[in-house]
Amino acid sequence: MHEIPRKFVREYGLKALLKDQICLKVRDGKEWNVGLTKSNNGTRVWLHYGWEKLVGFYSVKSGYFLVFKYENPSPSFYVVIFDHTATEIEYPVKKTRLDKAKEKVKMETYFDDDCLDLDFKDGDLSSGVKKPTNSRWRPPSTGSQQARAMAEANRFQSMTLNPSFICKIWPSHIHRTKSLSIPKNFADMNLEDSITKIILKASDGRMWSGECGFYWTPKMQRMTFYKYGWKSFIRDNNLAVGDFCVFEMTGKNSTTVAFKVESFRAS
Repeated sequence: MHEIPRKFVREYGLKALLKDQICLKVRDGKEWNVGLTKSNNGTRVWLHYGWEKLVGFYSVKSGYFLVFKYENPSPSFYVVIFDHTATEIEYPVKKTRLDKAKEKVKMETYFDDDCLDLDFKDGDLSSGVKKPTNSRWRPPSTGSQQARAMAEANRFQSMTLNPSFICKIWPSHIHRTKSLSIPKNFADMNLEDSITKIILKASDGRMWSGECGFYWTPKMQRMTFYKYGWKSFIRDNNLAVGDFCVFEMTGKNSTTVAFKVESFRAS
């Protein structure tokens, strides 16, 4: 069992911990129902049934710390997990056989430029036409450097006027993954099933175009990802493990969504 801080129980217990179970929504999109155990007078509350499964699944060790954000007024909390270096962990990925019929998305070639507020031609898209601005080798970043980059990204995101999300670059982004998983909460709120195209725009004006794909988990949760453009974006911006990117949605119509992307280097 893990005790919830007593100060939080005193200030929010009547609303946040009224039921015998809460929902913990981890950054990777997974949701965990965790039972609560309470003292007789209700002044102390522990995370109990289901908590050990969460800890085991994410391999949480002594020295790690978790940030819980209360989702008022529902009995839910957003959870972000950091290791002993103050770096957000690389969340485990459970391979799921995709439903090909649902994954396959019909591409549309037309979209409303006025809605997207973008001025570009197909030749402007980074698909081998434009070379990387900086392709030199970069040394591995340290935990403190990654923490600094994360702080800068969080500070920048707090000032964005439009819906946005943060992505940390993991080894899988560099060596294996050819797509970017979009946070489930962001996608559910902002990306409809009709979206088939994603456009990324860097601060220097370069653009990348790719597909928006979907698949459904066995529990019928929709997962969203950006493909056929993510590898080029990583390469052209010389991104490395530990860097952070802030994706700010700048325009959307029925089939296309556009993001302005700001990168924060750890080294």
